[in-house]
Amino acid sequence: MKYVRQLKENDRKAQLELICEGFPWNTPSAMKERFDLLADHSDSFGSFEGDVLASQIISTPYTINFYNTKYSMAGIGFVATSQHYQHQHRIDDLMSSIFEFLYRKGCVLSFLAPFSYRFYRRFGYEKVFDMLDFTIDPSDLPIKDHSYRIDSMDWQHAKDILHKLYENNAMCNQGMMVREPWWEKYKFFLRKPYDFMICFQKDEPIGYMAYLKKDTEISIFEFVGNKDVLCAFLAEIKKWDEIEKVTYTSTPRLNEMCEILEDKSVRSQIVLRPGMMARVVDMEAFLKQYPFMRKLKVAIEIREDPYCPWNVGIYEIEHKKDSTKIKKVFETNMPVILMDAPMFAKVFFGNVDHCDLDVEKEVWEKFKQAVVRNPIVFADYF
Repeated sequence: MKYVRQLKENDRKAQLELICEGFPWNTPSAMKERFDLLADHSDSFGSFEGDVLASQIISTPYTINFYNTKYSMAGIGFVATSQHYQHQHRIDDLMSSIFEFLYRKGCVLSFLAPFSYRFYRRFGYEKVFDMLDFTIDPSDLPIKDHSYRIDSMDWQHAKDILHKLYENNAMCNQGMMVREPWWEKYKFFLRKPYDFMICFQKDEPIGYMAYLKKDTEISIFEFVGNKDVLCAFLAEIKKWDEIEKVTYTSTPRLNEMCEILEDKSVRSQIVLRPGMMARVVDMEAFLKQYPFMRKLKVAIEIREDPYCPWNVGIYEIEHKKDSTKIKKVFETNMPVILMDAPMFAKVFFGNVDHCDLDVEKEVWEKFKQAVVRNPIVFADYF
């Protein structure tokens, strides 16, 4: 008989083994320290068959800075089902339990990196940004003189500098995570053996690059700084004669690399691909905090949301200057825009073009002007 419950510390051995079955490039011994740190800061749920853990999901609480609005967000990760219990709708059961838990806890948003967009769309998620994958031939890297000092550091020496530079990043309020020290340790130290370059100007750190060097390839994991700082880092990499390939992934709005590679050769490639998905767990709370850009008077109707049924209803929105009033009603005299849960996430995250909605053109144009238009910047992965 199958049932769902929240996992406890004494479930961790079975949980880790199941994760390594679902993500076979991991092993329990290699992953244990990283898994324990994540589990200590997360809520895990499992679907059982008797005493056997058949499926599990980890939900980790984070905060994102959405245009100076701090939203609570649950990052969903390590979704895994044992091969012996596939096709039994266990993930459906787990998602229902997790969303109810998150709603009661006051969590507003949820993000995940999907293995299938179609699969997670039925849970109310929608893609909210794209990613750019760079494969760069070193000959296309810039040769640029500069007066910066570039120091190489390990994690222990670099961690405080990274934390400060990330917090002061000009893009940090456009959808990026508010990073806690435990997450930075998980991300930069326990995941892979990254090295770090720090850029100094008159002894003041102004940028960093986290990277992984393996044989003849450099994989840039994260970069913070302006275009000149990035050029200085890339010029440093260009000096390493043994490097034959450089890879990097970012969201399109972090486009300094695109500008630098404007005249790249055919040996370097830039590929656009879908990024992460988001859903709004609590639409009413989301709207009450939302940073509307312009005056707006409209109603949003959600007729069904099977996994978050508390979202069903009509939301009257009246925004004037810095004042927003949200009222959930049964009927309204305001112009109504009908949406489902994935579309709600899509448009309020700034993806308002090419939306197939049955709404008057004038109403839709006013709505588009009032919501955030820039897709968010995001630089984390659960």
